[in-house]
Amino acid sequence: MQIHRNKAFTLIELLMVIAIIGILAGILIPTLSAVKKQANVTASKNQLSQYVNAIQLFKGEYGFYPFADAHDTGKNINSLSDDFIETLSGRDKRTGESKEAGNNRRRIAFHSFSENEFYMESNGTVNPTKIADRLNNTKIFIVIDGDGDGKVTVPSASGGQGTQELRTSVTAYVEADSEYGYPDYYLYD
Repeated sequence: MQIHRNKAFTLIELLMVIAIIGILAGILIPTLSAVKKQANVTASKNQLSQYVNAIQLFKGEYGFYPFADAHDTGKNINSLSDDFIETLSGRDKRTGESKEAGNNRRRIAFHSFSENEFYMESNGTVNPTKIADRLNNTKIFIVIDGDGDGKVTVPSASGGQGTQELRTSVTAYVEADSEYGYPDYYLYD
């Protein structure tokens, strides 16, 4: 007489599999979070590059820089928000109609702003009056060579204190926001 045994996992084997999956998840989740954060910083640097290119295109068209008061160590884009959006897009930010703004007399669209370039409020609505990076940080600074010497002074990108001088006419950076855990990053890094 043969005894038939059911082939099944024991409780110990199931617990071991669950433990291994838990350990692997504990290792992978922080890694994936870091990769996502770095991808957002890379996308945000691209966003800054587009702003710099739009400002340089403006200069090429009109012979002078918009936002000339953004020299020295920079001007927060959101202190220029209305002018920044309307000047570079050639459109009224509320109605979307063509508009002469910030000496953009020909109403040329140097940059088309998309919804993901604006600040996301805590209730999930987009605030079209505040520009933010992909991490939702609004501490975005544009630095323009206001005196025409071909150099700008910017905060040190090496994480140290102080400033550094760059041979460029326009650049941008984002300040860290410790309240929300947003990192700082620089186009000139």
